[in-house]
Amino acid sequence: VIGRSTHSAEQASAAAGEPGVDYFCTGPCWPTPTKPGRSAPGLDLVRSTAASGTTRPWFAIGGIDTERLPEVLGAGASRIVVVRAITEAEDPEAAARTLRSALS
Repeated sequence: VIGRSTHSAEQASAAAGEPGVDYFCTGPCWPTPTKPGRSAPGLDLVRSTAASGTTRPWFAIGGIDTERLPEVLGAGASRIVVVRAITEAEDPEAAARTLRSALS
């Protein structure tokens, strides 16, 4: 499985059409300590990717948690990648279940 990280609408468009790429991620939606120093294109990138109509699977990434998830979904994402929302939760299993439920 081959994935591509994208940080602009141009990169997302290229990844959507790149042969051999199975999925791509867009973000970060918010600044995140897992990628220090990386600027966050924000939800505008999620909106533009959703509006592009790509049929290739894509994921929103970067600073997403249960509180921010409604904004991400409202911007057009249907798939997400999270790290801290689960790894730093008091109850990681419950956090994962909550996120999964919100995506269903």
